Amino acid sequence: METNVRNIIWLGLILVSAGITYGMMSQRLEAVETKQNQLEMIILQDIPEIKERVIRLEILLEQALAK
Repeated sequence: METNVRNIIWLGLILVSAGITYGMMSQRLEAVETKQNQLEMIILQDIPEIKERVIRLEILLEQALAK
């Protein structure tokens, strides 16, 4: 009888620990996914500006080479 109680207590502790670990990992994963989405948005916003700068540089380079 005493062994069964110990086993039940150990099993309960293991399940609680597993649940806590799962919860912490889920929060970290969600934070990483949020950060990734933010970075993707920033990059996508910057692409048109970068393209515009490249075009300006190409024009300046062509003008400099034409002289």
